[in-house]
Amino acid sequence: MRNSVRLFPLALVLALAVCGLAQQTGGQSETAIRGWLSDEACARGRAESGTFTATNPTCAKECVAKGKKIVLIDPDRKMIFEIANQNLARKNIGDYVEIAGQMDLQAKTVRIDSLRMLERGTASCGRPKLSN
Repeated sequence: MRNSVRLFPLALVLALAVCGLAQQTGGQSETAIRGWLSDEACARGRAESGTFTATNPTCAKECVAKGKKIVLIDPDRKMIFEIANQNLARKNIGDYVEIAGQMDLQAKTVRIDSLRMLERGTASCGRPKLSN
């Protein structure tokens, strides 16, 4: 009986380690990540200057329509992640979203399992001209 009591903590640690390995394979991990969906050109340009915020949704949609890839701007990690399954993000370009899925930090990619819009994107960089 004493041996089984001593082995219980070891078995518990081993079970937790196996569960952890099952969730992480090849640098990928299951996670929830929040950020703005944008096109790669605008997002990377802003990131080079240290800005990890929303981009103009109208511009981002136009760039994606012209062939640019959809990316997620992660303000917490200060990183840009390419969306592996682009079609699942298409209707939310410009929006602040929460993505559940597999994230690969080394490849800087996210594969979407589910996506939830948190805030609709709005153009904040342009002001209408005043008429005289």
